[in-house]
Amino acid sequence: MTVAMKSNCRSFARIALLVVITICGSLIPGGAASQIDSRAYLDHIKFLASDELKGRGNGTPELDRAADYIANQFRAAGLQPGGDNGTYFQKFELVTGLTVGSTNSLTLKGPAASTTLKVGSDYEPLSMVNPGDRGSASQPPLSVPLVFAGYGISAGSYNYDDYAGLDVTGKAVLVLRHEPQENDEKSIFQGKTNSEHATFFRKALVARSHGAQALLIVEDPIHPDQTNFSNWLRDPQVEEYGIPVLRLSRTRARQIVGSLVDIERVAREIDADLKPRSRALDGVSITYTESLTKNRRSVNNVIGILRGSDPVKSREAIVLGAHYDHLGLGGRFSLSENAAGQIHNGADDNASGTAAIIEIAKLAAANRPKFPRSLVFMTFAGEELGLLGSAYYVNHPTFPIDQTVAMLNMDMVGRANGRIFVSGLDTAPDLDADLKAADADLPLKLSLTGDGSAIGGSSDNTSFLLRRIPSIFFFSGLHADYHRPTDDWEKIDAEGGAAVGTLAYELAQRIAARPDRVAFVDPPPQDHSASAGTGAGYGPYFGSVPDFADTGSKGVKFADVRDGGPAAKAGLKKDDVLISFDGKPIRTLYDFTFALQAKQPGDKVEVVVLRQGKEVRATVELTNRP
Repeated sequence: MTVAMKSNCRSFARIALLVVITICGSLIPGGAASQIDSRAYLDHIKFLASDELKGRGNGTPELDRAADYIANQFRAAGLQPGGDNGTYFQKFELVTGLTVGSTNSLTLKGPAASTTLKVGSDYEPLSMVNPGDRGSASQPPLSVPLVFAGYGISAGSYNYDDYAGLDVTGKAVLVLRHEPQENDEKSIFQGKTNSEHATFFRKALVARSHGAQALLIVEDPIHPDQTNFSNWLRDPQVEEYGIPVLRLSRTRARQIVGSLVDIERVAREIDADLKPRSRALDGVSITYTESLTKNRRSVNNVIGILRGSDPVKSREAIVLGAHYDHLGLGGRFSLSENAAGQIHNGADDNASGTAAIIEIAKLAAANRPKFPRSLVFMTFAGEELGLLGSAYYVNHPTFPIDQTVAMLNMDMVGRANGRIFVSGLDTAPDLDADLKAADADLPLKLSLTGDGSAIGGSSDNTSFLLRRIPSIFFFSGLHADYHRPTDDWEKIDAEGGAAVGTLAYELAQRIAARPDRVAFVDPPPQDHSASAGTGAGYGPYFGSVPDFADTGSKGVKFADVRDGGPAAKAGLKKDDVLISFDGKPIRTLYDFTFALQAKQPGDKVEVVVLRQGKEVRATVELTNRP
């Protein structure tokens, strides 16, 4: 499960309807007529989460080995290949990291001296310019003056602005990380809890909105100086904020600007009175040469199909899915400090869900007459990078998407220990009775809590919800080993995880036998427009949901346009690709976010979208968020 989604609980997602199921002991004899074998279930996890598979990182040979293993299990169960060209594999490409060119360099020039910093030793890039602009060594270096802008915060709601009276147009900006009064419980910046203004994204947004050409971030004095960035070189990743954003050593920055601004003293003064100390740095400039190339690798969704027993109903299908990728050797999504290079085995996340899918497939194939509708068993790659595998599938379905009646998703189900969370009934209330029926022969106690939520989720069910497919999500909860090297198979509750798989099997059986399709109910409106997936939730309401799949194309594709929202009223449609907003080119989701957040509710904005390859112009009147 993606860290952006779960840690933000995505940012663009939340579990809103929880079905708390108390598992009364292990698989008690005399319960369900068909039950998943907990020993076989654990054996799959032991292999998938072994050191041999090195954390199943996207684009690695070990992920391919995991795919081969799953395909062999599907074949042994008697499933038909559901992938490309008669295979179990559906291939797609994704970005798995960067190649850092030898010419990538940063030089700081001061009044008396200059120093050239080394990537991986003195600094690390956090953002690259849109590829093609200055994304390769063949592009000219950026040489601009440097100014100091305190913490890089412009927050009118807090009456604090580091950019007040400071001209940064066409310049690079040096700022401190985090925010003032970070250790003060009474700080206006949400006490000791960092506000959105402490994020890299927000600092980049503010710098860019003031006309800055680059942003340099140093650790504020409350925290130890970052003096070695070699871990970044183990797993080089960047965002695309539209300007270079570089994190550099405070010690190295002090060597150049120390005579003009005492970083430690300025930070103490700002903390004391919350008054900005921004200033020009006469005679100081930077030269930055960006040489970063995205690496694209092929990965596979693994798909097997069990044809339904009824000649008519078998034309419809239920998807049972789980992602099988994880973090590999750590990197930027690891929640352990300095864990890059360590194997993140991902036993719970998500070998546990993958193992459940394999065992459900075996059980269903052995009981095919109970399934009038077809079952599509699927394990996704690319989930940890943003639901890319499931997003690719719903755009390139191997079973007709309009004949897909439901989706059951298993993500982190290996730590049940007496309970499981199930979300999705808010958009499929018809399944309430089916869920209770599925539980009838199991030693499980169900307790429904929560209320309805908007379309969204923390895992691959989101891709199907956006296609208005009723989707149920099984999840046993976060824990201290999440996205850390300690998520190992020894901590799996095999009997509990097998019980969750049995519940999903029983639910799938009842959906497959329903006389009618499950009705999809629209949730209450909630904005997932440009801010979704960026960690930002500001600005007016546009009324679109972005497609998170990285296809390499320019622009922001709409996975959905919300009924009654500003975009829909302007005639924009699902699958449109936004390429211009208020006269500004839109290449990435960050471009859209920057442009949208500069507007106010009530503003009318001219936009251009591509629709089936042709440009369509429209005027969108922005509103307040519902």
